Amino acid sequence: MSDAESIGQRIRRERLGRGMTQRDLAALVGVGVPHISKVEAGRENPSDDMLRRVAEVFECDPDELLLVAGRIAPDLMEGLVADPAASLEYLRRWRDRES
Repeated sequence: MSDAESIGQRIRRERLGRGMTQRDLAALVGVGVPHISKVEAGRENPSDDMLRRVAEVFECDPDELLLVAGRIAPDLMEGLVADPAASLEYLRRWRDRES
């Protein structure tokens, strides 16, 4: 079993770190509180569009949230394939920042 943080756990951690309620985040992202609750609990998956809006609220890189969610945007995938060495360095820096 993996120790990797799920996208729901990540959203919850970021939200709580900013002192926000689920209601606050839902209002800023434009979804209902039940959806935020289900995403954080791992019962629903957020859309890519929702992840981008969450990234704006949290002022983080949307591609980072897509990576955590197990999704890689096509333009990011093209970059990863085009320059594997740089891609590995990027992913290592991202992983180290999470530790």
